[in-house]
Amino acid sequence: MNEIFISWSKPQSGEFAKSTKHILEKLLPNIKIFMSEEDIHAGECVQNTIIQHIEQCDILILCFTAENKKSPWLLYEAGYASGLHKRVIPLLFDKDSLWHSWIDNPMNMAKEIDFYKDSFNTEFIEAFSLTKSEYTILCLKDYKEEINKIKEQYRHVDIQCEDLIEKLVAIDRFTLSSPYYRDKVAYFLSGFETFELWNAIMQSFLYTGKYLWIYGRKNMKLFGGNFNELFEYLDKMAMQPNMAGIDFKVLFLDPTADEVHYAHKDQDIFESELKTTITRAKRTIGSNKVLQQCFKMYSNRREEIIIRVDNCIIYAKPHFDINGMPNIMTNSKFEVFSVFSDKGKECIEKYLAVWEKAVYMFE
Repeated sequence: MNEIFISWSKPQSGEFAKSTKHILEKLLPNIKIFMSEEDIHAGECVQNTIIQHIEQCDILILCFTAENKKSPWLLYEAGYASGLHKRVIPLLFDKDSLWHSWIDNPMNMAKEIDFYKDSFNTEFIEAFSLTKSEYTILCLKDYKEEINKIKEQYRHVDIQCEDLIEKLVAIDRFTLSSPYYRDKVAYFLSGFETFELWNAIMQSFLYTGKYLWIYGRKNMKLFGGNFNELFEYLDKMAMQPNMAGIDFKVLFLDPTADEVHYAHKDQDIFESELKTTITRAKRTIGSNKVLQQCFKMYSNRREEIIIRVDNCIIYAKPHFDINGMPNIMTNSKFEVFSVFSDKGKECIEKYLAVWEKAVYMFE
């Protein structure tokens, strides 16, 4: 082996490429490690130099992230190397099961090295025919720490929210015009209160989640028959001590509260739907005393909509017309942020304050 070519695209991938180049230079001091940003000098023709080094290399490493997996230049370099029968190794730095869905054959057959797998060290050592020594393991430890630091620098949102947001951005409804990120908050411009959002919430919570708190009014989508699996699961968990650590809370608007008169332009329809959904919820929960304690009714005006999914907050703020009636929230904008952020901590405090004053629905 004479040369390894490291392919990258976009700034974060470039930082990963630099770190990968540096560790390989430590572990393979006699091998040329080429990375365009560090090895192309002023006055050189970039494209010609890249092509020349792809032709010279024995191995081409692709530094893949969720952000750059569609990059035409990255895929061009991979395809060109494959056409020359070079060994191509995709190095995956993000959790993305569909990382190869944008790559034509023969790249679909390339064996990747996944940064998140427990077998990462073993696969990295084998891929580059390294000696499994204390020095190698120490270098890999430093390398992984450096990669994690880069990830933190480029992280759009706090790590607690990444899995949920990955589920959301995979849905066309949410990706047409959003999200955009600021100060570790993901801003979605549409999609609130849609079936797709609730389905993503259920996927995030079911079987692995601990927290699901809902500050609703009628909660019709929750009890519309689409999420029976949730209540079957909670019914089983309720038989275990302390619900196996699950913290499930649902707030309904109290149908006897004055706020019902200001909750919707069609008051009679709203009140009827609210009572019907509460009846449906009671029928769904039945005589399960543990789950009954998870439902309360509030009487105050809901100024903020808060849904907690584990350590993520899904947040929206109702808008009111000139008569004080709330506008329809379905398919409106919303935010996602961590419960550990300042805004997240405020939401937790506000939710618990409403919960404390609310009355149990089954009493």
